[in-house]
Amino acid sequence: MNEEFILVLQQFSHPVFDVIFRFFSFLGSELFYLFFLSFVYLCLDKKTAIRLGIVIFFSMYINFTLKEFFNLPRPQHPNIRVLEITEGKSFPSGHAQSVTTVTFFLAWSFPKKIYFLLAVIISSLVSISRIYLGVHYPRDVIVGAALGFVIALFFWCLFYQVERLKIKFIPIREFFLSLLLGGLLFYFSSDPLSARVSGSLIGIFCGVILEKSLINFVLPSSFKNRLVHYGLGMITVIALYLGMKAIFPISPLGYFLRYFILNFWIVFIIPLIFYKTLKYKRE
Repeated sequence: MNEEFILVLQQFSHPVFDVIFRFFSFLGSELFYLFFLSFVYLCLDKKTAIRLGIVIFFSMYINFTLKEFFNLPRPQHPNIRVLEITEGKSFPSGHAQSVTTVTFFLAWSFPKKIYFLLAVIISSLVSISRIYLGVHYPRDVIVGAALGFVIALFFWCLFYQVERLKIKFIPIREFFLSLLLGGLLFYFSSDPLSARVSGSLIGIFCGVILEKSLINFVLPSSFKNRLVHYGLGMITVIALYLGMKAIFPISPLGYFLRYFILNFWIVFIIPLIFYKTLKYKRE
């Protein structure tokens, strides 16, 4: 039944639809989040970016863990057109889950009807794109989207309670807890994809602690200057991203270290460079 649905959907295949659905599928990719989160952090609002990063990577960690647990294959019917190279197992869909997590978390964080409508539209189109591209069954995207919705609501409630309680920031305590959490996540990583996520989370946590303690920058008032800084920062990020692929081995530890360094660089090193050379203001 699942394969029949894919075949029915692909009856409407057209080069234009191929491009459109590849674009929506890209909205759930690792590369998109790398640029998107960096843009929010360096151009819009660093608190929102950090929260989004934590939410996205926890959602991905849960997704990769579930994929290894269920160990279900991707569509393999000979008549299905597979239009994208994929990693990992099929169930649940990581793209559907992550996009739903992001869009609904933002909708709850900035509650307006238009944002909830956009969350429904974008998450639906990304989910459909995964079926159209022949890389997921309908069950994969339905469960992935449902999980993303629940995770978004959970973290929005969690951050709301943390902010309401006004928990005092203590750098040493936060740093120790971050290392402990990152170590536990890496220890229970069952595959390289989970190792990427645990490395990303510990990189974000350590970067946030040092940035808040040593820099605590305020974004430039000029949006043009923010874009310039973002562009310069992303040049270093791309160079680091590509360079570490050649240096670190393809292994869980190699992935953990690569993604730890990458996220730590974005959250702490780039603001440190700008603070020292371009005179960022402190809060």
